[in-house]
Order: sequence, then C-alpha cells, then structure tokens
Amino acid sequence: MTYSNETIKFLKTFSNKYSYEYIVESLDKLKDLKVLIIGDGIIDEYHYCTPMGQAAKSPIIVNKYISHEVFVGGAFIIANHISGLCDKVHLVTLLGNEDSKEEFIVNKLNPNIISKFFYRNDGPTILKKRYIEPHRKIKLFEINYLNNNYINPSCESKINKYLKSTIPNYDIVLVSDFGHGLITKKLIKTIKLFSKTVCVNTQTNAANSGYNMITKYSKPNFVCLDERESRLALQNKFGTMHKVIKQLSKKLNADCVIITQGQQGSLSIKDNEIISTPIFSTNVVDTVGAGDAFFAFTAPCYTCGMPLDLISFIGNAVGALAVQIVGNKRPVEKNELLDFINSILME
Repeated sequence: MTYSNETIKFLKTFSNKYSYEYIVESLDKLKDLKVLIIGDGIIDEYHYCTPMGQAAKSPIIVNKYISHEVFVGGAFIIANHISGLCDKVHLVTLLGNEDSKEEFIVNKLNPNIISKFFYRNDGPTILKKRYIEPHRKIKLFEINYLNNNYINPSCESKINKYLKSTIPNYDIVLVSDFGHGLITKKLIKTIKLFSKTVCVNTQTNAANSGYNMITKYSKPNFVCLDERESRLALQNKFGTMHKVIKQLSKKLNADCVIITQGQQGSLSIKDNEIISTPIFSTNVVDTVGAGDAFFAFTAPCYTCGMPLDLISFIGNAVGALAVQIVGNKRPVEKNELLDFINSILME
C-alpha cells in the first residue's frame, strides 16, 4: 500500500499506542452486545449498460443492456455488517405490501439476524435502480421506486407499540434514517424514551432533498454523518470542519459525533476532544454503502466504551474496505477487517 507521509506517521503513532492484539480483544468484546436496528430497508439494483450513441430522433443517449445485480442496502446491509460482530441482532423495518420482495430479503440476511417486518399499503418496498457503465463504474442515472410520505397512523401505531415492548431488551438501538417515511416524530420519541443507547445516522439524498436533518433528534448518544449532512444541519456551508463538529455536538447535545469527510478521512468529537483520522483507502471501486458500513461498525464500538481514536480508526479501516466492494454486494467481514488492520499497522 502507498500512503502519504502524514498517514504513515499517523499509523506509526497509533501502532505504538494500540497493539494489534488489543484491537482484536476490543472487537471480540462486541460479541455479546444485543443490537436493535430500526430503519429504511432498501433494495439496490445495478444495471450495467454501455452507451451506443445519441438516438436518431431524440436528444438522448441510447445504452445497450449488459447485465444486472441485486443487493440489499440501507438497514438490511447495516444489519449484515453488525451481525458479523454481534451475535444478537434484531432488525425492524418496513416493506411494501405488494411485491414486498420479502423472500429475497430474508435469503440475503445473515442467519443470526431476527427480522420484524411491517408493511405499508400505499407504497412498495424501497427499490433504487442505478444504471452503470461497467468498465469505469460510472453511474449514468438512477430511478427510485418508493413512497416518500410518512407511514399512516395505523402502521405507525403498530410499530410504536412493538418498539416500546422490544427496545428495553437491547443494549443499543441503531437508527438508520434515510428519510423515506418510516421514522416519524412519534417513533423518535419512543426510541429516545426506551433506549439505553441511541446511535443515529440520518442521510441526505435526492429523495428527501435536504429535509431529513439530524436535528430531528435530541440528545442522541452517538451520531454519524458525512460532511454535507452535517453542514446542511447547521446551514453552515463554509465554516471549518472543527467549528462545524463543535457546533453540531453542542446543538444536538450528543455524547459523541463522527463526521466522515471522504478523501479527508474523518473527524470525531467526544468530551470536547476532537480527533482527525486519515483515510486508509487506496483503491476506490464504489462509495455506495461505505457510510453505512462505517456507522455499523463504529456504533457498537462506541457503546462498548472504546477510546475515541480507536473508534475512528476502526471506522476508517472499515470504510477503506467498503469502497472496494461494488455497492452493497456483501458486508465487510470482521476477519477481513482484522487482516487489513494488521497489514496497515505494519506499514
């Protein structure tokens, strides 16, 4: 691997503080953590096609279909990521009544995941189709199949009742909020009231157009966002990221906040201590799902009381592996994470 001098210096300092054996022991402690995930489950389709040229009678580019793949994304892939770390994982999510794709989803979830599906009558299971030029992995366009409105009161009441009785049985609740109608104000209130530890990721995407802000949540224990999502939440476009993370932490009254910054790595804050961690990726195939992988691994690490610099390091290592995977084709596995960590600590 080829890293910058700054990253090599960081890794040397880090390896002097934390041995590989200590990191292995720390991750092994996550095994007994009881995890509940509530969030938007998404089906991802990648349709590979190659441009043939402009249509004769319309100003559009005609593409030739080559092949396609189907993955589980959103809360589904987060559950798969965590299930490699923790033995007891429970997923609560929403499907569409018609063409729910439930059989496909169940077959794609790891065996130690307990699933509880609720159903909406006014929309499909969320499906996102991306059309991609296969050789350079360039995304040409995307089509979403979803109802972006909030679930109706009847469905909300059923989910709310279930969460009240279920949440107390778990050590940690992860909220994967894509802003696609599942996470209502009432459910947020219940999650806050009944949870021991609440970890939240709110995503900004084309479907919610910047309306799905982390500021919906008050006093979350752990928050994970990307730079754009954090700036939107504060309406702060040009401030330094150190200022942004301080403001966001204070506004949310969160115990710990991590902001992922792409090529700039990640920035973390806890107890007014800010830590910057560089990226460890040298080969980027696809960034889709990398943030979900980062969130899935760092939230349990936070819950078990790992030091902030170790949490951020593990998150960035997971991110480096996730960007080498096409979409959400598979989760990042614990053994490959440990192999990767061992290799970079020897740099």
